[in-house]
Amino acid sequence: MRVDVVVPNEGAYAEQAMAACAELERMGFDGLWLTDHVVGFEIFQPVYGDCWLETLSTLAYVAGITEKIRLGIGVLVVPYRDAVLTAKMLASIDVLSGGRVDLGIGTGWARAEFFALGRQHLYERRGAYTDEALDVMQTCWSAQSDVAFNGEFHTFRKVRFQPRPMQQPRIPLWIGSRGTAPAPLRRAAKYADYWHPTGLSPEELQRGSEIIDEQAGRSIAASIRGRVASDASVGEMQDWLGGYRDAGCVQAAVDTKSATFDEFMTAAQRLAQAAAEVR
Repeated sequence: MRVDVVVPNEGAYAEQAMAACAELERMGFDGLWLTDHVVGFEIFQPVYGDCWLETLSTLAYVAGITEKIRLGIGVLVVPYRDAVLTAKMLASIDVLSGGRVDLGIGTGWARAEFFALGRQHLYERRGAYTDEALDVMQTCWSAQSDVAFNGEFHTFRKVRFQPRPMQQPRIPLWIGSRGTAPAPLRRAAKYADYWHPTGLSPEELQRGSEIIDEQAGRSIAASIRGRVASDASVGEMQDWLGGYRDAGCVQAAVDTKSATFDEFMTAAQRLAQAAAEVR
C-alpha cells in the first residue's frame, strides 16, 4: 500500500511546510499531496483559513526541492482554470520533475470562489465543464502533431502542444468525490486511473468501487484521502491505514490537520513509522 502525506499549502505555516518537503521525502513517504483553493472566505472556516499558496505554482516549487517522491494535487478544481493552460502547466511540471505528477480531479463546491475568479458562469455546469476539460487535456497531452477540439466550452484548431508530459499516454488521473453520488462515480468510471474519494469509510469505499468497476467494465484502483488525529499514536495510525488496505485501497493520502508546524512534523514522523509497518 502506498502511503502519502497531505502537506498543508494553506494556513499559518504553509511556507514552512513546503520548505520541509525534502525532509518529508527522506522520511520515506511515497507521495506528497497539496490542496486546491485560491482565496479564503468566512464560510471556509474553521476547516480552512484565508492564506493559500496557489496549488500548481507550489507544486512546481516542491518538484524542484525533491527528487523521486510522487507529487499529487488532491484535488484540482478543474473549472477554476483554463483547460489548455492547465494542461500546459501540468505537462511542464511533469517534464521538469521527471514524470512524478499525480492529478486529482474535482468539480468544486464553493460558489463564492467561482464568483471571485470570474468563473461564475460555469458553476451550474461545472460537471460538464470538468468532463470536457479532461478531454481537452488528454487531447493536448497525446498530440503527435496539430491539435483540434470542438466542444461546448472549447473550440480550437491547428494548436501545437509541446512538450508533452513525460508520463504517457497521460498524467495519471485520480478522480475525486466526497461521497458516492452518481455523477462523480460515472466520471471515475470514464476517466479514472484511480478513484480518490475523501472521507469515506472502508465499507463505503468498497461499495463505491464495485459500482465504478461495473460501470467501467474494468477494474479501477481505489484510494482514499482521509484524516487522522495529529496526536494519534503509531498504533492508531497503523489501524487506520490497515482498515483501508484491507478494503482494497492501493493508496492513502493522509491529512493530520495539525495546528502548528512542529505538530505537523511530529505527526508525520509517526505516520511514516506506521506506513513502514502497513505496506
